[in-house]
Amino acid sequence: MKKGIKRTISIAAAGFLLASAALASVLGELIDGHETFLGGGMELSKGVYWTGSDYRTENYIEYTPNSAVKPVVVSGSKLCNYGSFSSMAKLLENEGKHVIAGINGDYYVMANYEPLGIVVQDGELLSSDAGHYAVGFKSDGTAVFGKPGIELTATLGDAAIKLSAVNKTRNEGGVVLYTDNYAYKTKNSGEGMDLICTISAPLTMNGTVTLTVEEIRLDGGSVEIPEGKAVLSISASVYEETLALFNKLVRGDTIDVTISSPQEWAQVSYAIGSLYKLVTNGAVESGLDTTAAPRTAVGMKEDGSLVLYTMDGRKSGHSIGVSMKALAERMLELGCVEATIMDGGGSTSLNAIYLGDSSASQINSPSDGAQRSVTNYIMLVTEEKPTGLASRLALYPLSTHILSGASTGFTVKAADENGYATRVPEDTVLSADSGIGTVSADGSFTAGAAGSGTVYASANGLTGAAVQVRVVETPDILRVYKQGTNKAVSSLEVMTNSVTDLMGQAMDNYVYLISQDNCYDWSVEGNIGSIDENGVFTAAGDKAEGSIIVSAGEKSVVIPVTVKQPGSYDDVRQGQWYYEAVEYVTEQGMMNGVGERVFSPEATMSRAMVVTVLHRLAGQPQAGESAPSFSDVPLDAWYSAAVSWAAETGVVQGYDNGCFYPDGAVTREQLATILYRYKASPETSGSLEAFADSAAVSSWALDAMRWSVEKGIVGGLSAQELAPASSATRAQVAAILQRLSSLE
Repeated sequence: MKKGIKRTISIAAAGFLLASAALASVLGELIDGHETFLGGGMELSKGVYWTGSDYRTENYIEYTPNSAVKPVVVSGSKLCNYGSFSSMAKLLENEGKHVIAGINGDYYVMANYEPLGIVVQDGELLSSDAGHYAVGFKSDGTAVFGKPGIELTATLGDAAIKLSAVNKTRNEGGVVLYTDNYAYKTKNSGEGMDLICTISAPLTMNGTVTLTVEEIRLDGGSVEIPEGKAVLSISASVYEETLALFNKLVRGDTIDVTISSPQEWAQVSYAIGSLYKLVTNGAVESGLDTTAAPRTAVGMKEDGSLVLYTMDGRKSGHSIGVSMKALAERMLELGCVEATIMDGGGSTSLNAIYLGDSSASQINSPSDGAQRSVTNYIMLVTEEKPTGLASRLALYPLSTHILSGASTGFTVKAADENGYATRVPEDTVLSADSGIGTVSADGSFTAGAAGSGTVYASANGLTGAAVQVRVVETPDILRVYKQGTNKAVSSLEVMTNSVTDLMGQAMDNYVYLISQDNCYDWSVEGNIGSIDENGVFTAAGDKAEGSIIVSAGEKSVVIPVTVKQPGSYDDVRQGQWYYEAVEYVTEQGMMNGVGERVFSPEATMSRAMVVTVLHRLAGQPQAGESAPSFSDVPLDAWYSAAVSWAAETGVVQGYDNGCFYPDGAVTREQLATILYRYKASPETSGSLEAFADSAAVSSWALDAMRWSVEKGIVGGLSAQELAPASSATRAQVAAILQRLSSLE
């Protein structure tokens, strides 16, 4: 290790040094992670574990009690108010406390954000324990775990009455003391008596305060808590003897309220409730929940140092969570002899200011996708002020796994002795172990040969930083994606002359590797086109089949490629006059191809084909039993239903000899006549005088041809030629049908 450098060690398999936490078998196989100094006796650690089918991701802070940084508990401006980490931190900043890190606190009642357990802030009891577990923090930063066992007694003359709680919702038969720390109102329901009182002093874990009755209210329900006052709320269903004592009170009477707790709890400056204990005296508690979920916990090691722990969950591909039982075992692995749980699920949140930053970052990944506002937090704070003098360097990112030949960047930051951000000294130097790659002065890093090594940041007179880098040449998993998509490509169908931008993605030991397109080898097999060094594939101009081969080291992926003509058919290409018409009639289900991706645009259209298309347009109605029949139309022919319908509706009439000639090529005048009858033979003012061959139009087709020319449906082959007896091609019919549809 270079002189003056304290490592920011990255945890990973295959040659990476482990942080103080040993590989945790209870969570799975440790595959990635890091630990980094936060300042003031704090280390932030991350671990990623492979369970065999998914990931678990933990983040935690280890805090050693010291004079510079202290753990505190913070609630909103009122106990039942709620807020985000930043809004709660701002409350402490207003008190002159600089917040370095924090986790979410106790479980709470979702309906009103009332914490379930105890809350003590700056020595003042804001809420009693309700019989739950708790963790308390003394003024020197050391912690107490267990049940506070608070006893609350109200003395009225010679009578002593047990109070139910301080700043908790009053239950039937209960007597609860509310201070203005609770909320603006008591939030109670049901009948009862409320004594509005002055209070002689703030509540503490041990001590007596005197209430002086100012107002007696008997209307029940929720009552206002005046600023600086207290409310003693008595349920109407309390014991008759107790109720009789309160009923005797008048304005000016006094009530002494005594709070007592065990000596170790009487010494705490801050305390927060916990619904479940995880570890006691180095042993896992029995009966713990075995359901995996996001979790938050606080633990204490034998030397008195604390662990503020979070486990992400409910996010497959990132972290599936952990059970309370497994979490308790994990806290034991971290060396905790005491541990208790905080609220979990969507409330799980860990925030911290990375060394050299000026504001806090969300360290974990909340299961709701965003940080949830909660009722209280445990924060690590300092009242030390910035010195402006750099004392220590930090290097980011804290964990790097990269494919050989790929590039990434490192950022150097600096902080003073109290953890505040400062300028990075100009003489800061970056360097890397020989072989793993090269790093430039601006932090740009290019990975070299496979292996693990270290990137360093150093400056004269400062504690340096170092992070480990793992370079992989042949990954375990190699996938290829289209740019901008998240589904791996297993085969590729593209149009001629099209351009497809591909990207590679590599994983090793279940960890994604940093990579760029140009650190993969790209090649093609077959006459399918070409691919450049960045994975941009340009398809050939003709149909073809082949493969794209993508390689990283000894790992390769072969992607079968089919190059097709654009559109629905290989024999109908963009730019041809009938392309759009053929695509239209195909999309509308009017006409189909004659084979797979074959339309045969120049083939003649038979009379059976035309009638079948119109039958589809009409919704394929069934003809009646009396429909005319034709001797050359079998009952089981593919076109028989269409011909019967067309004959019944008068769309077609057949020939004088009783035949329909279904396979006969339809002429242009026949097509115009069939379409004219399909449209119910509308009146027309069209003229055929412009065409030199108008006299060639059959008499039975004159009105139909005039109508079709007027409507622009069946026009001339040229400006002067109608060619009424010419056969209509499939391409012509497609164009005519598209024009016909525009009339509807």
